[in-house]
Amino acid sequence: MGTYQQIAQSAAVLGTLFYHDPTAEENQGVLAWLAMPDTGDSWGFGQPEASDLIAALARSVEEEGPERLHESYNRFFIGPYKLPAPAWGSVYTDPEGVLFGNETLAVRQWMRDNLVKINLKDKEPEDQFGLMLLMASWAVNNGVEDEQIKVLFEDHLLPWSGRFLELFTQAAQDQNPEPPMANVPAPLPSPFYAALGQLAQVTLADWQQRFGWTPREAPLSR
Repeated sequence: MGTYQQIAQSAAVLGTLFYHDPTAEENQGVLAWLAMPDTGDSWGFGQPEASDLIAALARSVEEEGPERLHESYNRFFIGPYKLPAPAWGSVYTDPEGVLFGNETLAVRQWMRDNLVKINLKDKEPEDQFGLMLLMASWAVNNGVEDEQIKVLFEDHLLPWSGRFLELFTQAAQDQNPEPPMANVPAPLPSPFYAALGQLAQVTLADWQQRFGWTPREAPLSR
């Protein structure tokens, strides 16, 4: 067993990468840190896979370039076309698979109960995967009780994040994706997001085992 303080930095890194455009100012310090030669070895979770994935992330930034990274971010997180792996919990846990569903309301209540404050870019659902990792990091660093950190993961993130990351990583790896509908471009494969999805998978799996978290059972709509 470890302490939740150990996850604060890695949660902030993953959260920033899943929430912000790779070309945005918010990500420049994160990407520079990931490119440092000892970052992979210092990532305390999901080893040895995590070290290789961090190296792949750093390489992919140079290989894909800013224009392609920005395009991939929009295709996976913004639109305007149908997203291959929506990053919001209510899409997976709400019976109707909608944004601003029951899970969004539950996360908002958890935030109110624990006085958690996150700066949102717009009026948007709070149950976005990256945003919730940023919440976890904020909560750890601002004295939220360990039991409530556990609740955030067991009740609000882990029940659906595995399915999201599975779909997200598959879409980012797919070399011959099918367009989701007529006249809609298929998502381009992205080594950056493929490596990021896998890094999140191995890191969250390590956290779950390390802290003995048991995700709430929830039927998923996709």
